[in-house]
Amino acid sequence: MSAGIFRQDNPYNTIMGRIGDLAMLSVAWTVFSIPIFTIGASTSAACEVAREIVEDTDEGVFRAFWRAFKRRFGTSCLFTLLYAVVFGLGAFDLWWISRQSGDSASIFYGVTVTVFVIVAMLLAFVLPLFGRSKLTAREQIVQSARLALMKPLVALLIVALAALPIALMALVPGAIMWVPLLWVILSFGVSFWAAMLATCKAFVLKPADRPAQDQ
Repeated sequence: MSAGIFRQDNPYNTIMGRIGDLAMLSVAWTVFSIPIFTIGASTSAACEVAREIVEDTDEGVFRAFWRAFKRRFGTSCLFTLLYAVVFGLGAFDLWWISRQSGDSASIFYGVTVTVFVIVAMLLAFVLPLFGRSKLTAREQIVQSARLALMKPLVALLIVALAALPIALMALVPGAIMWVPLLWVILSFGVSFWAAMLATCKAFVLKPADRPAQDQ
């Protein structure tokens, strides 16, 4: 029994190894997202590494992250701009509506949130599947919308995981003190891993394969 504790493949070592991988992934994503315009490339790389972790084909988090980060860097930056425009417009609309009064303002607020969530769901698979794709930016967006319509719950999960730290800081008293640190240390990596686990299971993705639409 004692000999089993020191085996590389025992459950404890496996779990702790995965936690370590996800922690390194969190740190990598945070560091490479600091320039802001690289958030798209960083997110795509993080999703690619998370997918390798899910498939158990990873060969070093930082090395795999850097390799994925450099791949199609320019297009990833275009996606950063796209997301910035979409989320910026949504945030501005919600801010403007919140300053209005009356029942109509509440209705418009609810409608705006609903539209914002739907748009985010349609874009949910753009970056997670971009790492192994050879599609153009437009084709990647069309594929994401098609997959979101096929598996809306998975798309909603991806959106919810991305919005969770913001929601916690906005709604939970004192969360702004601990949420950023927790996400940087571990939870970003866990979120990417959970998103890719759900995606791989939903679309039966196999190691080294691309989605059928990529073929």
